[in-house]
Amino acid sequence: AWAMRVSVVTLAGRELASMEVDAAWTRRDVFTQIPCLEGPLLRAAKLLYGGAEVTDGVTLEALGVEDGAHLQMLFDKRAATLVLTASMDSTAKLWGAESGECIRTLQGHRDLVVSAVFSPDGALALTSANDHKAKIWNVESGECLGTFEGHRGFVNTAVFSPDGSLVLTASFDRTAKVWNAASTECLRTLEEHGAEVGSAAFSSDNALVLTASRDLTAKLWRADSGECFRTFRGHVGWVECAAFSPDDALIVTASYDRTVRLWNTESAECVRTMKGHERWVYSAVFSPDGALVLSASSDATAKFWNVESGECVRTLQEHYGGLNSATFSPDGTLVLTCSVDQTAKVWNAESGEC
Repeated sequence: AWAMRVSVVTLAGRELASMEVDAAWTRRDVFTQIPCLEGPLLRAAKLLYGGAEVTDGVTLEALGVEDGAHLQMLFDKRAATLVLTASMDSTAKLWGAESGECIRTLQGHRDLVVSAVFSPDGALALTSANDHKAKIWNVESGECLGTFEGHRGFVNTAVFSPDGSLVLTASFDRTAKVWNAASTECLRTLEEHGAEVGSAAFSSDNALVLTASRDLTAKLWRADSGECFRTFRGHVGWVECAAFSPDDALIVTASYDRTVRLWNTESAECVRTMKGHERWVYSAVFSPDGALVLSASSDATAKFWNVESGECVRTLQEHYGGLNSATFSPDGTLVLTCSVDQTAKVWNAESGEC
């Protein structure tokens, strides 16, 4: 066997490590050169070359890896069951859901961190904060890789596009912004809302952007031009969150008027209103199969709603304070809730057991 230099990169091409390797090395050998890759992260990491997986039983030589090659690393979040949380202590934390162990703390913001999400390949984390900034992080090392600066108010939400190439932020400065994820350059600003923008989301094909605002509306925009072409009206309280269904045919909104609404994306018609929360509803998302909506409220509960009937089919209630958010795991089997009681809880989505 012979020595050569290779780079380990994300699916988006961002370099994570560069190292001298032996042609007889396997996945295990490569990962020993990345010291922060341990525990749940190690179990979740996959290494690819030319579309083929580098495993513990296959050498780099056998896969045809040559000097100067790029090995792609991604994280199987389902295997690791990783949890990422944002906190008022100005940090975000990465946890093992099964152990409850804190694996890594992301420090760098100067004010409350209000959102934290993984990139589509699981290699990066994205946070937004009241310091008017969003930041992108290497999950493996905890290193901050870049900062998105340009908003003039709290940044309430930051999310990746489905392909990981773009970042979308929503701010109290009444705008949403689309950014290049790799360079952190602002590509366009979306500004037609009359009040603070609480959330923003991409459609599954990256083509559309959906925003929710305290001007009591949600709006639909073209991601490439920044044109606003549709407005969803009907709530009588601040609209805190808006999200697409998996097929983009429906939109769900959560509001301070204590309701969750379903809308037809094409017509902007409200097709269903779900009532049952006793206080403000902060977030609402679809299950991965689109059959359910999960909402989180300041009444300290999360609720599952049947999309077809609009009925509440289950309530999660073990928190001692209002809920800021609730979301599904990628495979829909688990639910994560976050509360002002300073805890995050993982639930069985089918049984409702915490």
